[in-house]
Amino acid sequence: YYILFVSSKMVIIYFYTKKIYNYIQIIWRILGTIKKTIFITLFCLAISLSAFGQENYAKLADSLRYVTEIPYIENCKDTVFWKIVSKGKPIVPYLIDKMTDTRKLKKVYVRFFSGEYTVADVAYVAIQEIIADIPTFELLGVPFDEECGYCSYWYHVRKSKKNRKNFQKDVGKWYEENKDHLIWIESYHSVTSDCFIVPTRGRYILQKDENTTY
Repeated sequence: YYILFVSSKMVIIYFYTKKIYNYIQIIWRILGTIKKTIFITLFCLAISLSAFGQENYAKLADSLRYVTEIPYIENCKDTVFWKIVSKGKPIVPYLIDKMTDTRKLKKVYVRFFSGEYTVADVAYVAIQEIIADIPTFELLGVPFDEECGYCSYWYHVRKSKKNRKNFQKDVGKWYEENKDHLIWIESYHSVTSDCFIVPTRGRYILQKDENTTY
């Protein structure tokens, strides 16, 4: 009787142990599925947020056409322009994309050189406000004119779309080669104009070392 009693107890223990083990396996599988679901959800959310951010930068860069004042002496408060500039390095690739956009900004005239600014021109001014050390005339492939200043820039970019395209390509190449060497400095001054207090409160400059190209 004792042996039968012990045997039956062992059978019962084995039965419940196996049942508990099966329950644990089921719970583990459920947790695994939940983990996978959470991971997939978070992954998809990250992609969506990234795409949303990129889309916003693209739309913001496209809003260049609504700029009404280019920074110059008293023209220092265009909200669209400075909102774009305030985005800093992340928006630079989208501004470079706009450097061949020849749509004209109505009644936004280039001082001293006549004609209206294009979206491409304003995009580059914004890039200059973000990155102070970008070598404009080196990338443009024409010398700075000591007599008329920036006239060589305007003559060159207005001469042909090919010139704008080449300039865009060289600016993009320079940025990709140097973007990791850009450091932020605080400043209240505009890079391209006489504006004394600018909303961005700073700009990027190039930290020169043996790896930089300028």
